[in-house]
Amino acid sequence: MKKLQTTITNNQLIHGQYGDITFGPWGLECSDRYAFVTITDTPRNTYQSGDVWHLSSGRIQIQYTTRQKTPDKVSLCLRIRALDDVLLQDAVIRLVFDKKAITHGIIAGNTVTHHNSDKYRLFPTRQTKLVGQDGATISVSLDNADGAGRFEPYLYLRDRDDHWIIHARLLPTDPVDHVWLRWANRLFTLSAPNGISRFLWRIKPFKAIFCRLRERMGRHFPEIQAVPLNRLNAGQSVSMEVTCHFH
Repeated sequence: MKKLQTTITNNQLIHGQYGDITFGPWGLECSDRYAFVTITDTPRNTYQSGDVWHLSSGRIQIQYTTRQKTPDKVSLCLRIRALDDVLLQDAVIRLVFDKKAITHGIIAGNTVTHHNSDKYRLFPTRQTKLVGQDGATISVSLDNADGAGRFEPYLYLRDRDDHWIIHARLLPTDPVDHVWLRWANRLFTLSAPNGISRFLWRIKPFKAIFCRLRERMGRHFPEIQAVPLNRLNAGQSVSMEVTCHFH
């Protein structure tokens, strides 16, 4: 019989194993136009003071917990509270699984095999699954989400390098407060003027094509896309609760 084993330190899952499937580290992410908050990678253009993160557009307070509540379930909770008015691209609970012992994933009725495409298969759904070679199933459910009326919940399934990546993600809803139209590469980032970006965003064909274009197209596509941001006013919060069930 398979047994779920986890190492959780300071409310973060560092490593886990279920049968032949290994996973971790898990964490959180969020960003404005310039700053990137993460606890599993290197943050950019931000710094942390306790549970307060200083972004380019203002301060946010982050509460994040990870608990193995039962022998076969791990729960994760994220709450982001704005201490100043801030513009956010997203808020994320991030789960990472080693691909070796996993045959495929399922999201929104689509079966996905791992080809290192780095595509963000993003859907307004509340559940996604990974299926192991030994018959194990890992179900990730987005149980609760509060986007303060300005963000809506999504899940995505992504095949990147040697991992499967699952994000529970809050994304801006229309009408958006800001649009960042950019072309980025390892040498530089070019951004269109705000007025031009907002004008183009109002053109439906442009929006349909360029909204998160690089995310949808994957690894070999240039980093060209339009990214919406919405304002979270001081005192407002967004939150998510996720359960990962091993069976």
